[in-house]
Amino acid sequence: MKKMNLSLVYVYAVLAMFFWSFSFIWVKQLYEMGFKPITVVLFRLVIACIVLHIISKLFFKSEKIDREDYIRFFLLAFFEPFCYFMGESFGMQYVSASLASIIVALIPLITPIFAWLFIKERVNIYEIIGLIVSFAGVLFLVLNDFRLEGRLIGYILMFIAVLGGTNYAIALRPLVDKYSALTIVKVQTLIGSFLFLPFFLAFEYQHYRALEFQIAPYVNLALLAIFPSSLAFIIMTIMVRNLGVVKANIFTNLIPIMTAVLSYFILKESFSTLKLFAMLVVIMGLFVSQIRINNKIVKEAKI
Repeated sequence: MKKMNLSLVYVYAVLAMFFWSFSFIWVKQLYEMGFKPITVVLFRLVIACIVLHIISKLFFKSEKIDREDYIRFFLLAFFEPFCYFMGESFGMQYVSASLASIIVALIPLITPIFAWLFIKERVNIYEIIGLIVSFAGVLFLVLNDFRLEGRLIGYILMFIAVLGGTNYAIALRPLVDKYSALTIVKVQTLIGSFLFLPFFLAFEYQHYRALEFQIAPYVNLALLAIFPSSLAFIIMTIMVRNLGVVKANIFTNLIPIMTAVLSYFILKESFSTLKLFAMLVVIMGLFVSQIRINNKIVKEAKI
């Protein structure tokens, strides 16, 4: 595998968060068009499977999955997309959007604990400070809209999403040095599709059949499949390989910032001075978290 300059890894990281930020816009538009959560996730995964398979066949050599890694790939898909999207999609029906944002922002904070427990990844003081500062920025971002309300089931579902997002990076770490990013995401997406299929057939198939056919929703689904569900996950795999689980996951705190900016321009939502301040705080925390404790500059990292 060829090598990538570390600064380029950071550029890719920001790009991945940008793709995931756009996903909230496209998903919200799909909900307004009458699509339900499981339907949206399943269709974006199925389309992503097709896209990734075509790319793999045309441009790359197929990699064989070792038998001992089957369970790891299953756990990868089980944690994300399955647990994360099931928890988030249904949890947000019972808690406010601002509270959901705060709960999801716990993922980078919890990740160092899981990374230390399960894969013995060390955390330095700069990463801890950066995590705390970045989380504070997310709090500032949602402060105006924050409401501490919701049903217990909503909290439980949102924390299932948090555990899914946290354990995804942990399950991913042993695979990134063994398989290409494309192979990992292709297999993960395929398994995820099968995990969602029974729930779609049981709970949302009849509703989907009743929808009037329009081109616009499928354009959104294609965008979701190509950018957040394919490219963003491929980049995340590269990030975990090059930066480690903790440094990679803290970039996810950029998502609510980018979503707020995109919502302002696309959905015409409000944008305040407090949100601008929150952006600066999150970015500052992100920079602090990437400081290396030994002050060495790593010039190259593996792709």
